[in-house]
Amino acid sequence: MFGNLFEEEEEEGLSESPGTQKHVPKPCCPPRGSTGLCGIRNQGATCYLNSLLQTLMFTPEFRESLFQLGPEELGRLSDKDKPGAKVRVIPIQLQTLFARLLLADQEACSTTELTDSFGWTNSEELQQHDVQELSRILFSAVESSLVGTSGQQLIADLYHGTIVNQIICGVCGRISRREEDFQDLTVAVAGYPSLRHVLTDQYVEMERMEGRNQYRCEQCNKLVNARKGARLKKLPPILTFSLLRFSYDYVKWERYKETGKFTFPKELDMADFCQDAEEEADTLYELFSVVIHKGSAHGGHYHAYIRDIDGLGLWIPPEEQEVAIPTDPNTGKVDYIEVSNPAQLLRAILLQEGRGGTTVDRLGQALVQQTGVPWNKRFKKQYGPITRFLKKYDNIFEVNPVANWVSLKEPISTATVPDTTTNSLPSGDSCKEEEAVSMEGSSCHAGEGCGVENKPSAIKNSTENAVNRSGASDVLHHWFDFNDSRVWPISESEIDTQYQGKESAYMLFYRQKSLSRPQEAKGFPAYGMQAWQLAQVIEENSKLQKEREEYDTAVNTISVDVLVSHEYMYQGGAMQPLPGCHSNVMRLTLDRRKSIRDLKVSIEEMLGSLWSGPMCLHTAKHLPAGLHLYDCISGDDSRSVQEVGVTDDTQLFVWDGKQVGGLFVPTGEQWEPIVINIIHSTGAGRHSNTTRGVPKCWTLGEMRVLISELTSIPLQALVLSRLADKSGETGENPSSVFLHNSQDGSSLQVLGLQNGDRLLAETRTNRRKRGGGAEVQTPGQSGASQLTLSVEDHCSGNNMSARITIDRQETIGTVKTLALSHFGFDDLHGGCHLCIYNTQRLGPPLYEDETVESVSVKTEARLVLQPGKAPASHQMVLYVSMVPSVDDVADFQVLTDKKATVGDCLRETCGRAGIPPEEWHLCRTSWCGEPEDPLNDLDISLEAAALHHGDLVLLQEGRVLPKGFVCVPIYLYPSLEQSTMGGGDSGMLGWITARVNSLLLSSKPDEHVGGTNGVLFLGDLEISREATLQELKASVQGLPHMTDIQVPTPGFLRVRTVEAGRPARVLRGANQTLKYLKVSSATRLCVQVLPQEEDLSPTVLVLKLRQRIPETRMYTPEEELLWDTCKGAVPPVLKQVIADRLLLPVERVAIAKHFPEKFQWLAIQVPKSSGKPKGKKKGGGGGKSGEGANLKKTPYLLQDGDTIGVKDLQFDPYNKDDFSTLEDDVGKEELRRAEEEKKQKRQQGKNLTKQGRKDRKPETGITIHVDDFR
Repeated sequence: MFGNLFEEEEEEGLSESPGTQKHVPKPCCPPRGSTGLCGIRNQGATCYLNSLLQTLMFTPEFRESLFQLGPEELGRLSDKDKPGAKVRVIPIQLQTLFARLLLADQEACSTTELTDSFGWTNSEELQQHDVQELSRILFSAVESSLVGTSGQQLIADLYHGTIVNQIICGVCGRISRREEDFQDLTVAVAGYPSLRHVLTDQYVEMERMEGRNQYRCEQCNKLVNARKGARLKKLPPILTFSLLRFSYDYVKWERYKETGKFTFPKELDMADFCQDAEEEADTLYELFSVVIHKGSAHGGHYHAYIRDIDGLGLWIPPEEQEVAIPTDPNTGKVDYIEVSNPAQLLRAILLQEGRGGTTVDRLGQALVQQTGVPWNKRFKKQYGPITRFLKKYDNIFEVNPVANWVSLKEPISTATVPDTTTNSLPSGDSCKEEEAVSMEGSSCHAGEGCGVENKPSAIKNSTENAVNRSGASDVLHHWFDFNDSRVWPISESEIDTQYQGKESAYMLFYRQKSLSRPQEAKGFPAYGMQAWQLAQVIEENSKLQKEREEYDTAVNTISVDVLVSHEYMYQGGAMQPLPGCHSNVMRLTLDRRKSIRDLKVSIEEMLGSLWSGPMCLHTAKHLPAGLHLYDCISGDDSRSVQEVGVTDDTQLFVWDGKQVGGLFVPTGEQWEPIVINIIHSTGAGRHSNTTRGVPKCWTLGEMRVLISELTSIPLQALVLSRLADKSGETGENPSSVFLHNSQDGSSLQVLGLQNGDRLLAETRTNRRKRGGGAEVQTPGQSGASQLTLSVEDHCSGNNMSARITIDRQETIGTVKTLALSHFGFDDLHGGCHLCIYNTQRLGPPLYEDETVESVSVKTEARLVLQPGKAPASHQMVLYVSMVPSVDDVADFQVLTDKKATVGDCLRETCGRAGIPPEEWHLCRTSWCGEPEDPLNDLDISLEAAALHHGDLVLLQEGRVLPKGFVCVPIYLYPSLEQSTMGGGDSGMLGWITARVNSLLLSSKPDEHVGGTNGVLFLGDLEISREATLQELKASVQGLPHMTDIQVPTPGFLRVRTVEAGRPARVLRGANQTLKYLKVSSATRLCVQVLPQEEDLSPTVLVLKLRQRIPETRMYTPEEELLWDTCKGAVPPVLKQVIADRLLLPVERVAIAKHFPEKFQWLAIQVPKSSGKPKGKKKGGGGGKSGEGANLKKTPYLLQDGDTIGVKDLQFDPYNKDDFSTLEDDVGKEELRRAEEEKKQKRQQGKNLTKQGRKDRKPETGITIHVDDFR
């Protein structure tokens, strides 16, 4: 919405450098683009105004009717300040704007004059407004401005219609009618799938007025039932629909935007919605404009899709038009702010990637490279994730979600767009003002002698070009996207993408299909304009052309400095002025669009007799070492000065291209000279200083040869060091960087030598006497491929350190060799290795065959030389820490083979610690040293166990479980008194029950099962997950305490899971494995000793039964109920089983399920029988039809361990659904308090959020000031 906010920055980008006083005129608006259509500049937040103005301009009936009003009716702008003058400013400014949009040769027009006529003086153009509101206010202002003129019915004739509201009495049939005028039809979006549905609901369906909403009929003189509805009586030629996209949320107390799908047709027949469809002949409409809003209810941006009815623009099919990424003309970088719809940007990037497409991730990376801003930062808030955006535009992109691949839907030709001629009026001789003035008093209509044959030549040529390009037959189907200053063609199918989403249609403009256009108007932008309007635009185009020519001349005029070779000599790697000769710099001004041949002619004319012979031109630059020559620009004399890179204040060197003063002169950036200060000792503590300029491409070896010649030090004895500062101090022990002989092949540029650097030259003997010195380097001296490392000696105990500059591709072994050379170590007993010192601790030993770059060593890194051999490439070092720690055993490291197994590593570490490996195990650690999963598979290699060089492992006490084994805690729970559907033997082996009860009475509450009394912890059981339930029961029999019970067979044991401290799911199937039964180390199991053997089928539920004590809120102790659901898990069956168990009539039984976590009871309702048998539904199951819902499904979810409450309705017939207890009341109150605390915390968080949020500015309505013309 905020367009052109960066215009001032763009204009500043065209200013010259601070050192020049060159005046550059303000750049004028560029000419029209390839479409030949003109946009409208955004004044800040006027996109809503621009969209509506473009729609009105492309409404021919509105535009031409406005053009017919002349100065005699509207007045003249020059008279608006005169007393008593009635100048209708708004229509005049609309005429002027439309004329410019049609004919002015500029990319975009300004609406400043129009908004000034609105009376906007308080920065109204910076406030966002609603385009629907603007439409009504602007039409009202135009109507008020045209009062008393021939166009006073312009708005009414084109846009006004009539609605008839009627009420039909249901008794006497009397119809009460009331007519009302409308300018646009407001239609709801929420709850409707399409425009036709909402029109049917509003203008076909009738509302019934019944009950409290009855209608008082005047004829019946009483309240009667009636029908109320509305119909369209009169339809306007231009039918406008305003979509109610914005709604209000009364829960959140804020506005929001309806983004649901709402379709609308390209052609609309309104006959079904009219009162008298037969009398209303013109009911067929066609869509010609869609105003689109993208954003939220609090702000956004408007643009419009408009159909070019008269074929005024050049419509290029989207698949043939040239795709270009918007770039800043000053910097050449992608101007992502100018990208309104990222579809064009992504499409252009995909074309660069190739027709085959790319991954979505790579597309996002390419977007960052092109624009410098990622998708999530620039587009995600408005368009959502990039994948969803690509899927939305499935007519352009094809997305494969499985492969995460995106490509263009169809191969798109990138051929260059053909050369086009815009529809604007040319200026100058091609369209003379006399031709327009000769037409004064007439308008451009074919019926008035202004056909194509009689048009001025400029307009005739423009018309013929437009008709030839567009084609008269299909011109009515060309659509364009008008987005402020930018206009580009779109396909008609693009409209379908605006049905839904944050960017969706907001206003629809239809025109009657019977509104035909004359053949002369097609492709003729001046059709309907009067001569004085035409002459005004011609004059503006002439001024624009003149301004462009002046601007082009100013920005293309440059001044260069010309230097001649006979005033220079080549010395010290650079050009130096001849002794006694002052360099004579000559200034030459020229047009950079001229060729190099023209430049040579100008230089020859300026030099005159000073030059003869062939001429070669090189760009030059003054450096500290002298003048250096760079690129030759005279290789191709046909190229322009701008193409070869010559700009303002460029220095040009004139020579023969071979020699200067008889010496060969190297050119180019690689031969750029730098000034080096060479310092060497002359004895007695004195030093000499020699300054030389040398090419930066020289190698250090070539520099050694030169220094050896200058200092007379033998090359074999020469030692070079780079001094750390440029202060000039040499002293006894200057800080320096030692330049090793291994660096002789590196260039001075790679070594980071710069202008003014100092090299200390000395013999090896003098350096040894001096003590070497700490080798340091200042930041910024290392080259792009080099870095400086600090190496500390922790082997000899002397605490020495060195700084080594080395190439990133060198190996760690080379760094170690250089460090040993500096420290003077020939060899160390036992070897040594390098480690990186990171965050207060040493890293693992570095592999010597790896490069500096591969181990991620950064510049200024701190390396430590440690005793001990470096690991080979097939070895790794692991750091071991013991938990719990053992006396006299500190943390240590182990060097082992990568292929070694976890068991081998465990035995080695335990051997180092002196502990038995059978009672310890290894455990991984997280990045912060916290223990993770134990390494329980001792047979896999360390690499397969995801252990890496330098990892920390914990040596923990305790034997690790073998792979595939689990360790589960086992508890002993009491068994309840059993009751089954058919009874059963309950006295068998009663002595076992007595023994179990004695054990449970002696047990203490266990915290792992909620502190429940009467629960005995039997111990942890290690067992394979492939073991069967029968084997699990047999293992439980061998646990302590269980041996005292002497259970005869595993069939007397029931195994259940423990959930929330209560027995829950029963494990069934003696031959089922624990893995199948979903038993893991996190599972807690309990056993119950039964008085008889048991083998439950999957259809049997183990429930707990509690009967309510009459006239109390208490229950009897729990009883166990085994309910076989094979006859149906429905309420009547369960109710009958419980009634049989308690010896109660079934009609007196009420049952409910208890939810202990919520302290609630859910009554199990038995549906009443209708008395009519119903057939079983297809695919039905879970009980007989009509017997209620399946209790195993929602909302009951009945399962093992659930508690069923039972009431006898004889004692409580009126509260049959109330099963709550006093404990439930207390529990509910505690839950309510906890919920209230959560709500208070959430509200406090919301208040803090609101305090930190910016308050939105109060909204202000649109106002347009209109004088009184009545």
